[in-house]
Amino acid sequence: MSERERALQQTEAYSQLYEIMRSDRPLFDRFEAVLQLGVEYFGVDHGYITQIEQERNEWTAIVSTDSVDGPIPPGLELDLTTSYCRRTIQNEGIVSFADALDAGWEDDPAFETHQLSCYHGAPIVVDDEPFGTVCFSARDPRAEPFTDVEKSFTYLIAQVVGYEIEQRNYEQDLAEQERTLAERREIYRAVIDASFDLLFRIDLDGQFTYHSPSVEEMLGYTADGLRGRPFTVVLPDAETAERAQEIYERVLAGETVEETYLPLETKSGEIVYADIRGTPIYDADVPPADRTPADIVAVQGMARDATERKRRDRLISVIHRVLRHNLRNDMGIVRGYTELLEDSLTGDDADLAQRIHMTAERLIDLSETAQKLEENLDAPPERNPIDVVPLVTRVATQIDEAHSGASITIQAPKTAVAQTAPRLETAIWELIDNAATHAGDTPTVEVEVADTDDEVVIRVRDDGPGLPNIEQSVLLSGDETPLVHGKRLGLWLVYWIVTSLDGELDVLDDRPGAAIEIRLPAAP
Repeated sequence: MSERERALQQTEAYSQLYEIMRSDRPLFDRFEAVLQLGVEYFGVDHGYITQIEQERNEWTAIVSTDSVDGPIPPGLELDLTTSYCRRTIQNEGIVSFADALDAGWEDDPAFETHQLSCYHGAPIVVDDEPFGTVCFSARDPRAEPFTDVEKSFTYLIAQVVGYEIEQRNYEQDLAEQERTLAERREIYRAVIDASFDLLFRIDLDGQFTYHSPSVEEMLGYTADGLRGRPFTVVLPDAETAERAQEIYERVLAGETVEETYLPLETKSGEIVYADIRGTPIYDADVPPADRTPADIVAVQGMARDATERKRRDRLISVIHRVLRHNLRNDMGIVRGYTELLEDSLTGDDADLAQRIHMTAERLIDLSETAQKLEENLDAPPERNPIDVVPLVTRVATQIDEAHSGASITIQAPKTAVAQTAPRLETAIWELIDNAATHAGDTPTVEVEVADTDDEVVIRVRDDGPGLPNIEQSVLLSGDETPLVHGKRLGLWLVYWIVTSLDGELDVLDDRPGAAIEIRLPAAP
């Protein structure tokens, strides 16, 4: 072949390579066409694009000019040591020979395994890492050695293939990232929809910059109806505006604030109530460890419609007040008349009057305990360091004086400071009073206070018959079943007070008698 013919052939090969790679055919179809071009250009039998895992000693033909029934079809995996490509990937450069025997490769495992006399391969690099090879081979020797021009053409093919694989990987990674982001957005949306009825954002000027489309359902505004308007537009009066402004300023100071039953005014003028949670949004360029309130750029808010719950709570509160008021007043009258009857009756009639008197007393106590329960559960407590020793001493002393038949003793250190709230006194009163009242005619009640590094422990023991299982469940889990009969409502009050203070309750195995333990976090 003359030099002119070689030059024309080379020009035609380069032109065909360009046309193949700029086409819109699938990537691996273009790769196969490029390999077929190389097979014809070099006058060999086979062309392959391979992927090589050196650590696992694996060689895989990801594209091949061989058919499915050919010697090395696409997808075939081989031991790397039986391939000439191991030299190509190790040398990080072109390896080629026209005749394996003339080149001294007759003892090479690749020649012994596949009997390929001609090989011409270049390494593929993807993201600056060895990926595999572009290689051409033939069973019979090639008449002429591979020229520098032919080697350059193979190297160009390897570069083009490496670039296209990089682009494919990049696009796949990008698509995967987009899928992941879409999934996360959908999860975020689902969580918000499940947890809150409205999501909104307020800037440093107090104006809405975003709100979720659900604003129309909750407040009657269109999708963009509140953007650019001050948040006070949805507040019904000055008192609510002052309350909301305080929440807003606390969030701008770096707090995450939760507020219940905040009144909101819909576009039509109706009042609804919402549970609000506001949290600061910081400048994303500032590392979390370095953030201060000066880095806050907006307020993120979430709202849950609490209108129906507010109405239900109001109704329940009214019912409770009416029942307690009527119960207390009417039972007071019953108690007064039975006291008169007891004084005027004798024998069995007097005993019956006394039973009526005692029943009236229990119902009055039940009404008063229910009132305490409502007072203590209206809102979450603000916990502060409190020395429980004087509190326990005061309660035990007062109950001891009220129960002349009871013997109440206290064992406590000088101080025991818990992170708690004043309502703890009500719980301790209920436990000691319960022991003094129900543990027999002359009960012995022991009150013990212990202080450790992590917690403060208060134990109340008596020598009575002990707590029935059904009443233990009140203390351990807040089980309401016993309350159906109105028995020992005070135990339920103890449970809710202690758990609301992040404390724990336990009924100890200390028979005979009952032993109840309160564990509270120690003050830092």
